[in-house]
Parts: sequence; C-alpha cells; structure tokens
Amino acid sequence: MIDTLTRLPRQAFRFLYDFLVGDAWELFVGPIAGIVVASILLQAGLGPGAAGLLLFAIVVSVAAIHLVRALRGAE
Repeated sequence: MIDTLTRLPRQAFRFLYDFLVGDAWELFVGPIAGIVVASILLQAGLGPGAAGLLLFAIVVSVAAIHLVRALRGAE
C-alpha cells in the first residue's frame, strides 16, 4: 500500500515532465520566462500591446534558437 502511494506521484511527475518538457527544456522555460517578463512590464506601466509584442518576440526567438540548434545537430 505504501509503495503504491509513493510510486503513483513519482510516475505522474515523470509523465508530466516528459510530456511538458521532453527533450527541449528551453521550449518549456522560454515562454514561461516571457510571460513573467511581460507581466512585470505590465505591472510597471507598459501598455498591453507592447507587452504582448514582447512576449511574442521572446517566444519566437526561443523557438528560432531551438530550431537552429536542432538543425546544426542534425548535420
């Protein structure tokens, strides 16, 4: 019984980690960091349009960097 209680949360965490992060942790962390930065800038008084554009730019930059790294590694 105790083994089941400790095994199930570990398996759930491993599944969520593999599902959300997988092999590319930067694709998971990048958008979260962008949301945090955009939120901080919104709290500082930056307009929502500018914060949204910044968030978009961060997400696209992270994806582009990851794509370039993946293509270089595939050669």
